[in-house]
Amino acid sequence: MTVLPTDETLRIDAGSLRDYRALAEHHYRSGSPFAPTAVYAMRHDAPDAVARFTGAAARPTLVGVLVMTRPQLTCTLRDHATGGRYARLRRSEAADLLNAEVRTIARVVLEPRYRGLGLAVRLVKHALAHDDTPYVEALAAMGRVNPFFERAGMGRYEAPPRPADSRLLDAMTEVNWPRTLLASPRLLAHRLGELEAARRAWIEGELRRWHRSAAFMARGKAQVAGLDDVLRLARDRLLSRCVYYLHHDPQRGRS
Repeated sequence: MTVLPTDETLRIDAGSLRDYRALAEHHYRSGSPFAPTAVYAMRHDAPDAVARFTGAAARPTLVGVLVMTRPQLTCTLRDHATGGRYARLRRSEAADLLNAEVRTIARVVLEPRYRGLGLAVRLVKHALAHDDTPYVEALAAMGRVNPFFERAGMGRYEAPPRPADSRLLDAMTEVNWPRTLLASPRLLAHRLGELEAARRAWIEGELRRWHRSAAFMARGKAQVAGLDDVLRLARDRLLSRCVYYLHHDPQRGRS
């Protein structure tokens, strides 16, 4: 049984990529972060059942890890959030200024038994307090589901939806389908089959119209696909749009 952490039994200190690799399987993105600059590890100093019985010292459990990296050179939402601060510079000048002023929170991972306790917010707040650059950013595909970056004090920025996306979502509303139905292409296909013929033909036409637009944007040409492929792409594009977060402390980074 997991002993719930308290302020006295939780600590955050400098970690390593070894800590990240220990929890990496629990993150939705695979692979190691590029160009890491700092790792913060959260540990729970609580005895396990044997230690509680024997009175042995607590063995720390790795609860969570946050990895910070250097920023990518291009990011449209960063340009929007910073008023084009880096977009107006030559590439080499932008790279130098970005590396001096910006750090990216590339991974926040919690051991599954410790989720839902607000610990991701605590990790992010710690990172923001200990970083020395004026800007800290994050890009999260799960931002709509768990907005812990906002709860930690970061500003939220989103790209406006494409007209084709808005049209499909409006069409789904017309047949009483919530956006969350996209999470299950199998269930959505089942709901499609329940519609009367005319409405089914209409919404399927809207799905295929959206797919032609999305496939053209990605590959430069329209793609022919089966309905299952259309539904999977709709799930991936409309439920996993990234949210950009930025924290700005103008007092930092001044010479």
